[in-house]
Amino acid sequence: MDAIKALADPDLREEARDRLAARGSAAVGPLLAELLDETSPVRPWDIEFVLANRIGPAAFDDVTAALAAAEGAESRRRVSRVFTAFREVDLYVNALSHPAAEVRSSAAYGIQSTCSVAFGREPNPDVDYPMVIDALTPSLADSDPYVAQRAEWALTMLGPDVVERMRDVRVHGPAHLRSRALSVLAAVGGEETLSPADRAAVERLIRIKSLDDEAQPLDTCFTSWIAVPTGDQRGIIELLDLYETRPATFALGLSVGGHDSHDGAEYGRVYVTPEVDGWTLVLGPWCDPGEPERADDVLRVVTELSCRYGRAQAYYFGEYGDSAWLVAENGDVLRRFRACGEQDDAEFTLGEPLPEERAACVEEGITPVGDAGADEEEWRDLAGYLAPRLAKQLGVSPLELGPDTTVRGVGAVALTPYAREHGRPRTGAYAI
Repeated sequence: MDAIKALADPDLREEARDRLAARGSAAVGPLLAELLDETSPVRPWDIEFVLANRIGPAAFDDVTAALAAAEGAESRRRVSRVFTAFREVDLYVNALSHPAAEVRSSAAYGIQSTCSVAFGREPNPDVDYPMVIDALTPSLADSDPYVAQRAEWALTMLGPDVVERMRDVRVHGPAHLRSRALSVLAAVGGEETLSPADRAAVERLIRIKSLDDEAQPLDTCFTSWIAVPTGDQRGIIELLDLYETRPATFALGLSVGGHDSHDGAEYGRVYVTPEVDGWTLVLGPWCDPGEPERADDVLRVVTELSCRYGRAQAYYFGEYGDSAWLVAENGDVLRRFRACGEQDDAEFTLGEPLPEERAACVEEGITPVGDAGADEEEWRDLAGYLAPRLAKQLGVSPLELGPDTTVRGVGAVALTPYAREHGRPRTGAYAI
């Protein structure tokens, strides 16, 4: 125990590691007890290092047993970190059949961490990838949904050998793996990896679900949209020069929008809603009126839309309290404003404050924007949260769509002019 406590002292840590490693499996039990003591002065990762890197596989069985028996989220998290730090593929493969779901889930994650070729990583030369893929595939139908999901995530990161294995499952079964295999294929290579039969099945499912598709909130955490007071979806698509339009449910539109709004904005694709309470919305980062790369083009298309339909608007709302909006009528820009906490926010301001902006200030108890004595900092703090409210007051907010929304027509996913110049967006696994 003295050696374990010494791990907390930077001057004694290296010697303590050597002493504990020399004791081997005899030190594992006390180290795990210290790990599970949340009041311990020893940092969990120092214990993890000794168990996984210095004692190594000799500690694996005891760590596995501790993980299976762990109670409480923090205890499971601590032991799981040690478990997945061994980087021993054969041990993880064997653990995929463990009775405890927490062990099976951590085994799948351990395989992912050790074998992943995602994000430009090189294949692990010591790994038999086809063997690992075959071992992990049955876990797609694990009785625990989280284990099945973890296996799916891991398989999507194991390289090109996954594609043929999943195609084989799609054709030959077993049947209980087919659905997850389709998701893996879509996540690995998009629809291009799907067989013609699978593509046709997906399109048929979308058509069927679209018959009674119910509106749902379109909140992608970083949500950008254009709003036009018309049900002329085709006219909007033509004016915006969108192409390759394909039917899409609200769930599919939200899934695509969420994918395109995270990990770098994707400007090559949008979701165009059916008519919702008399409006049509176009969802996707391409619509952001306050993004420097897009602002001029969004200003142009919104102005053109307002010429044809009388009014048009564009908005951005981020989960950290960032907002931007653009409002045009009959070809004139009434207002553009951005409150994203950036030094160049003021450069995007056009027009005078809207009555709705001033009313929001009054409601908040601050001097209305545009009046003498208005506090710029107070206004910008408020403005960062205003985009959804203004959208609702001036028309329809995508964040508040729901069962009571009147829906006419069918939504569509379409490519934007940006995709013509910069290439098609990468597709993936989306909800339908």
